[in-house]
Amino acid sequence: MLVAQVPRCTQGSEAAVHAARGICLPDFRTQCREKTVALNPSMLAAGMRVPPPTATNYQTNNTLSRLHSSIRSCTRCEELVRCRSRVVPGEGSVPADVLFLGIAPGRLGGDRTGIPFSGDRSGQLLRRMIERSGLERVFITNLVRCNPRDAGGRNRDPTHTEIANCRDHLRAEFALVRPRIVACLGRLAWQELVGRLIPFVPRQARPMERDGALLFPMYHPAFVNRGAYPLRLYARDFARLSRLSAGALRLPRG
Repeated sequence: MLVAQVPRCTQGSEAAVHAARGICLPDFRTQCREKTVALNPSMLAAGMRVPPPTATNYQTNNTLSRLHSSIRSCTRCEELVRCRSRVVPGEGSVPADVLFLGIAPGRLGGDRTGIPFSGDRSGQLLRRMIERSGLERVFITNLVRCNPRDAGGRNRDPTHTEIANCRDHLRAEFALVRPRIVACLGRLAWQELVGRLIPFVPRQARPMERDGALLFPMYHPAFVNRGAYPLRLYARDFARLSRLSAGALRLPRG
C-alpha cells in the first residue's frame, strides 16, 4: 500500500477574501490541512476504459454540445473578440478522471484548431505525456477560451478581468465533467483554484483534496519546451499523476 500525504482543504481567510471580491469558485480557494490518502498498487495497471454508449452518455454528450454552443457565442471580452480566431471550449471525456487546466488557447494551437492544446508544441508535448503515462479518461480546458495577444500579436497571459469573465464557463465545465483530479498547468491555473496562500511548487508537488477532487500542480508544457524544466522530470510528474489517478479510481465521484 502506497500512502501519499495530501493536504485536505478547509475554508479559510483566503476564501473569504475571494468571496468579498465576488469570485465564484469557493470550493477550491481554501487553506489546507494534511490528510492521508492511500494509493493501492493493484490498481496501477487497471487502466481507464471508455464505457460503451448508453442513454446517459448520449444525454451527457448533448449537454456538452449545448455548453459548447453557449461558450462559442460569448462576447464578454471586447479585446479577445477582436484578436481571437475562434472560441475554444474544453474537450475530452465526460465524466473524466483527470481534468487538465491550462491558461488560454495558443495563437498557433487552439486558436487555429478550435481544440485546446492541439496544433502547437505545447499541445504536442502535453498529449505525448498523457499517452506515455497511460491516462485515458481526460478532459482538457483553459482558464479562458480565447487567445489573448499583445500589441505585437504574440501570446500573452489573460488579465484578471478576462479570467473572471470566463469563470462561468469553467464552472459549467467542472459541473459536467466532475473530475477526480485537476492538473493545474502553470501558476495562473493553480492560483485561480487555490489562491495565493498555497505555494505553486510542482517539483515537490503535494496534491490537495477538496470535496472528492484532488488538485495537482504541474508546469505548463510551454515552460518545459523553453528548457526551464527538464523533460525527464516532467515525465516523472506525469507518472506520479498516473499513479494518483489509479488510486483515485476507487473514490466516489464528486
